[in-house]
Amino acid sequence: MNIKIVIAVNKKDVWFCRICIASIRYYYPEVEIFLLKDELNGKFSTEEIEVNWKVQLISYDVKKFGWSAAKMHFYCDERFEGQRFLVLDSDIVLVGKLLDESFVNDLAWDVVVSEEVVEDPSAEWFGQTYFDYNTVKTYDFHFKYQGYAFNCGQLFCKGNFLSARQLEPYFDFNSYPPWKRLDIFPLVDQSLFNYLLPSLAIQNKIKLSRENFMLWSENKQTLEMEFLPSSKGSPFLIHWAGALRTPFINRMSRSDILTFFEKYYYSKVNFGDIKRRIRLIKPLFNSGLRYIKKRVQH
Repeated sequence: MNIKIVIAVNKKDVWFCRICIASIRYYYPEVEIFLLKDELNGKFSTEEIEVNWKVQLISYDVKKFGWSAAKMHFYCDERFEGQRFLVLDSDIVLVGKLLDESFVNDLAWDVVVSEEVVEDPSAEWFGQTYFDYNTVKTYDFHFKYQGYAFNCGQLFCKGNFLSARQLEPYFDFNSYPPWKRLDIFPLVDQSLFNYLLPSLAIQNKIKLSRENFMLWSENKQTLEMEFLPSSKGSPFLIHWAGALRTPFINRMSRSDILTFFEKYYYSKVNFGDIKRRIRLIKPLFNSGLRYIKKRVQH
C-alpha cells in the first residue's frame, strides 16, 4: 500500500489519538502511521503508542506549534516529496477500508478534500466556520468561490504539495504565534485552505480532487447508522470536531463506536484495562486536588 497516515496530536487529545490509531490498525495492520506531536500544551509520552501499534514520529526543531501549525510544517516538508498521505486530526475514527477506495489510489491528485456543497458563502454560519466571504473578496478581488467548502481535519495529499513560499504570506515558520492574517483567515488552516487550495487549483498549480469520505459525529446519518465493524459497506471517517470530546466517552455521541476501538486499543497493551481505568481516575483526582488547594487558600 502506497498511502501513509499522519496524525496530529497534543497532550490534551492523546486519549483520542489512541482510539484513532486503533481504528486504523483494525482495518490496516501494516499501513505506516506517523505522529506529529505538538507540545504547546505540555510534554507527553507516546512511547506506548509507538511500541504497541508500530507508529513512528515526524520530528521538527520546533516542538511547540499551536493550532494546526504542525500540519503546515508537514505539508511543505521536502523530505516527503511525492509520497502519499492521509493527514488526520486526533478526534477522528476510521470505519471501514477507506484506503481501498478507487479515488485514494488515483495517482492524479495532489490533494483530496471531503467536500460539502454550500451555495451561499455569505451566510453567517459560513463566516463562523470558514471565512467571511466579503472580507476575502476585499483581500483578493479575483477570488472565485467554487460552490463547496471542506473541513481540514482530514486531507489526502502528496508530500510537499505546498511550498513554504506559497504559505509565507499567511504563516511564519520561525515565530510563534505563526499565523499572520487572522484578520482575514481567523480559523487558521480551515479558513486559509478553503481560500488557497481552490485558488491554486484554478491556476493549475495543484490538482485538487473532491470526494465525500467524512461524516460529522452529530449529523443524522452518523447518529442513526448501524455500526458493524467488519461490514463491507461504504467506508468513511467520523469526525468529532465541534462536538463534546471527553475521555469519559460514554458521554459522547456514538460512544458505541468509540468504546469498541478503545477496547481494541487496550487489548494490545500490557495491563491495558488497568491503564485505562487509571487514566480515567487521574483527571478526577487532579481536579479534586485543585479544588482542595483553592479551599485551603481561601
